Amino acid sequence: MVTKNTISIVIGKLSLFLIIICYMTSCSSSEPDTSTAYISQVFEYVYGPGQQATIAKKTDIANFIGEPSTSKGCLHLGGFGGYVIAGFDHDIINDDGVDFEIFALKGDVPEPGVVYVMSDTNGDGKPNETWYELKGNQYKNSKRNYWVRYYKAVDDSTNVTWLDSKGNRGELVSELGSKYTAGWWWPATKTDSITFTGTRLPDAFDKNSNGAWIVPNDRFTWGYAKNVTGKDYDSTLGANSFDISNAVDSLGKVVELPSIRFIKVQTGVFQRAGWLNEVSTEVMGAKDLRKE
Repeated sequence: MVTKNTISIVIGKLSLFLIIICYMTSCSSSEPDTSTAYISQVFEYVYGPGQQATIAKKTDIANFIGEPSTSKGCLHLGGFGGYVIAGFDHDIINDDGVDFEIFALKGDVPEPGVVYVMSDTNGDGKPNETWYELKGNQYKNSKRNYWVRYYKAVDDSTNVTWLDSKGNRGELVSELGSKYTAGWWWPATKTDSITFTGTRLPDAFDKNSNGAWIVPNDRFTWGYAKNVTGKDYDSTLGANSFDISNAVDSLGKVVELPSIRFIKVQTGVFQRAGWLNEVSTEVMGAKDLRKE
């Protein structure tokens, strides 16, 4: 027979249990957020043949992690195709307006890099799902799934040569520094050839009637990393801002991504502009603008 005393004891124990649960929930929700607004990990870095090959080190990935600073330096991506794949330690929420920014080496001319984003829907913390390109103003004038295969110079007195997906062939020619581009081959690339695939942007420079290289102000206006002429560029921070809502799939269709976890930045211009040599993207990290 259940007595009033028994019922009181049961209710008392249940109340104590609920108090403990509420306390534990309160404590767990008040734990400090240890995540960082900046890049926390670099998964892959490959330099594209270019004039900074001898100073670009694998260890330079540290320059892309954490808060950027001139004392840390930058990450050289090199000529067309060179890239870095990195991630945050949390998801960046796709909300109204811009969501994140990418810092770059400050300069006077744009050396635009194409930006790709990826979500972490499987929750494994690895960039092993689908990349989506963030559309910029030159999206319709760009070539997607374009590839360049570079061939290492046969000796120090020759140039790096290349073949592209359109059947074109050529060689990388230096107009400043060493006479030949044999030294443009990244020492970390142990093979005699390397192929980069990505979106090829229009040339960043035009040559005027006087033979001088100029940057058309309306060439790159938004949507690219290290785009110093873009309206999305903060000259004080040296950063371009990006909206996840500009993500498109391989067919150019808008993709609605609730959030992203990983980014890829890749040199998008395949051009040698006189004494400026190759147009190469240099980056210094990224920041989640949704996080205080």
